[in-house]
Amino acid sequence: MRAAFRSFVLVAALTTPASLLAQPGVGRPGGAPATASAVPDTILKSALRVYLDCQGGVRGCDRDFFVQELGFVNWVRDRFDSDVHLLLTSLNAGNGGREITVNFLGQKRYAGKTDTLVINTLPNDADDRVRRELVRTFQLGLAPYIARTPIASRLRLSLTGGPAPQQANPRNVKDKWNFWLYRIDGNLAASGEQLVKSTNLSTSLSAARTTEQWKINIGGSASYNERDFKVFVANRDNPAIRDTVSVIVLQRASSVNALFGKTLTGHLTAGLKVSGGFSEVLNQRASLRLAPALEYNIFPWTEATRRQLTLLYTLGLNHYQYNSTTVFGQDRETRGNHSLLIATTQRQKWGNTNLSLEGSHYLHDPQRNLVTLSGFVDLRLGRGFSLNFRGSASRVRDQIYIARNVQSERDILTQRQQLQTNFRYNTFVGIGYTFGSIYNTVVNQRFGTLGESGRRFGFGGGG
Repeated sequence: MRAAFRSFVLVAALTTPASLLAQPGVGRPGGAPATASAVPDTILKSALRVYLDCQGGVRGCDRDFFVQELGFVNWVRDRFDSDVHLLLTSLNAGNGGREITVNFLGQKRYAGKTDTLVINTLPNDADDRVRRELVRTFQLGLAPYIARTPIASRLRLSLTGGPAPQQANPRNVKDKWNFWLYRIDGNLAASGEQLVKSTNLSTSLSAARTTEQWKINIGGSASYNERDFKVFVANRDNPAIRDTVSVIVLQRASSVNALFGKTLTGHLTAGLKVSGGFSEVLNQRASLRLAPALEYNIFPWTEATRRQLTLLYTLGLNHYQYNSTTVFGQDRETRGNHSLLIATTQRQKWGNTNLSLEGSHYLHDPQRNLVTLSGFVDLRLGRGFSLNFRGSASRVRDQIYIARNVQSERDILTQRQQLQTNFRYNTFVGIGYTFGSIYNTVVNQRFGTLGESGRRFGFGGGG
């Protein structure tokens, strides 16, 4: 893990009076910051106000830890009260880790003053290591802002360690794995009550290689889902007695897939998708798909952590073999189809959006089509006021795999196979308003774990 903005490592520290050096957490080795208690309250009142904004589930974004480690700033709960807005976004890195971008957005008297720092994490990095690297990055990025506050006289920067390695590149790094990353997963889940039991098994294997010019993903997965229902039926000899009968529902599926993508320009990428497998839910004994694709991003990919507007066109050939004859009288068929996906992603200080519109149809019959609009919008509209929408809506006309035979009541209730439908939708709307103290600098984990009874009575976990 390293910072991509320097060839050396810097650590910010607050100098402390000799009388405070004996206190726990003050004047710690390695330039760790002093706690808030080491800084007089009169200075902290005018200290930098910082708002933490972790978007997209950034790993290691532990607010309580940051509050404890960076005690020389005032953490606020609303971006409108901050001097600096810390906006964190992340992307998958080629090594299986994450590339985390930290944007320092000045507000009020710092309006127009911005900076961006980047760190890379490895897939096996512990969360504690990631959050400590974030703390170090915050210290560096906040230093120019703190330099304009009364705390500036107590701020020192020191050099630690040696030079950082160069950016990993196939041309200047000798890698015995040639930048290939492999992963194997296996999962077992079981749950049950007196009359219902469920067992789920799944496994997956993947191999990936990511460079500036190529993106290659190869993988396979398999799943086994068994649900055992105990149903009461009347005894044949004595109707007054009820017997218990076991009804077992199985859902099995497997798939293999591969993606090969080649960078053509800073905006355009060409690729090929190959996939195959079977699915009992989709009435497919075997399926195979081969599809070339083109993707164009209106914005440069270098801005991908903040904004994207992409168009993805795919033209594919599909072959299906069915478990049961379909409603169109087919036991097997080969069909071509194409699709166009338009997607936009924005991660800004006012919130974030992720919207997509996709349309596709089979070439032999344009009426066999699918149109889907989906996404989410999370807005911070004003001081303490937030509004978010999530959901999707689909117009479904492409279910050529639906079995002709009438499903039993049991199959319908247990959803053993996908049912014929003309539409699908799901929606969520949320609104929130927070008011009161603007500060968010106190950490208290007491009564953080109340168990099942605590949750049942509505107590929230965590401090």
